[in-house]
Amino acid sequence: MRPSRESLLATPVSRAFDEVASRYDSQWTDSAIGQLQRKASWRLLDRVFQPGHHVLDLGCGTGVDAVYLTRRGMTVHAIDVAPAMIAIARRRSEDESLCGRLRTQVLGIEDLEFLPGEQVYDGVVSNFSPLNCVADLEPVAAQLQRLVRPGGTLVFCLMTRFCLWETLWYPLRGELKKASRRWRSPQSEARAGSSENFPVYHQSTRDMEAAFAPAFRLIHREGLGIFVPPSDANPVLGRFPKLLQGMARLDRIVAAWPGFRSLGDHRLLVFQRGA
Repeated sequence: MRPSRESLLATPVSRAFDEVASRYDSQWTDSAIGQLQRKASWRLLDRVFQPGHHVLDLGCGTGVDAVYLTRRGMTVHAIDVAPAMIAIARRRSEDESLCGRLRTQVLGIEDLEFLPGEQVYDGVVSNFSPLNCVADLEPVAAQLQRLVRPGGTLVFCLMTRFCLWETLWYPLRGELKKASRRWRSPQSEARAGSSENFPVYHQSTRDMEAAFAPAFRLIHREGLGIFVPPSDANPVLGRFPKLLQGMARLDRIVAAWPGFRSLGDHRLLVFQRGA
């Protein structure tokens, strides 16, 4: 039995992102900081995925990554728990004339059991923190073991447990509680728009390795947004594109350096499925 539309809409996460879907791209995707962080994640995707690959996009949002991968020659199945996000992703795929190789579906990451096992994916991407909204990742890992071929790869972009920029930025705005929310507790609350709060889980890299072992092995990690600030700083720093470009160049240099890679706004983890 597949989850009903009503049950999918019943979660705080789906309601929150339904509310902000219409302005998500203008506020984040198309912003100066959003573009720099997105392009940094794409550089890794370009190294991992190849034309002809079948890729599953978990928490696809408005479909920006799915369209990017499809235009590079991949076949993408993009899912998201928010129907309004999927509606935008579907329109984007139609505008780009990619309907044949980009399929969208309203489905939560926790509901992967409803995907048929006949389709085996070469890889999975989950960009910019959808997995931080999942309380228990072990069932997700079990489903991905079923859905991903041996040797296939997972590319996850998650919030870090400690973001240097956030720790310094929020006190300047008088928001001391937000400055420590990631490292103070493994769980905090977030809000999108005017909807109710929803839980966010701050998994460490070690937590991720434990959840996806033994089927998947961590083979690469790097930081994202180490010098480039989080999106909350865009109204201020977005007015200084040359400064942000310089920060992005520094990010490219130190992204994989131990120590530095743990200080960014996000981290990129690449797992490989065993035989």
